[in-house]
Amino acid sequence: MNIGFANLVTLSRLVIIPFLIYSILKDNYFLSGLLVIVAILTDYLDGIIARASNDVTKHGELLDPAVDKIFTVSVLVALVEKHIVNSFEVFLIIAREMLVTWVRSVLVNKGIVVPAYFLGKLKTSIQLLAIFLLSINFVELGKITLWISIFLAYVSGFEYFMIFYKEKAWK
Repeated sequence: MNIGFANLVTLSRLVIIPFLIYSILKDNYFLSGLLVIVAILTDYLDGIIARASNDVTKHGELLDPAVDKIFTVSVLVALVEKHIVNSFEVFLIIAREMLVTWVRSVLVNKGIVVPAYFLGKLKTSIQLLAIFLLSINFVELGKITLWISIFLAYVSGFEYFMIFYKEKAWK
């Protein structure tokens, strides 16, 4: 099986995660910030590489959001351990992601492909900014940014549920 360079770039985020968690737990803010930036860049680059090399695959389309979620949850759990964010905030983020993933899966099984909307992309960008700020110990600004991302997450999630309702996807 040819995994493709773009998918290797995506998988490199998984390799970064343990080092990022360690740097957060050891208060190495410079390394934490650097690793978050590298992870964000790989997230940006994997799609560009896949499209430029005409190597967009179903595996990559599924792998990228899965790795994104693993990255986000792993970093947030490390931040919970450091008492920088609380478990309720992480619960809100995980619950939304799981519900939207479920809705999108049900819709895909009904032949309805729902692309990522602007608000969802904005939510992701602001969430990554929050993770960066929190990882470099800009706690107050990071927490405000995280709550903005949570608000946007639920607003954008509502868009998916409206399609789910409109399409009567539960039938």
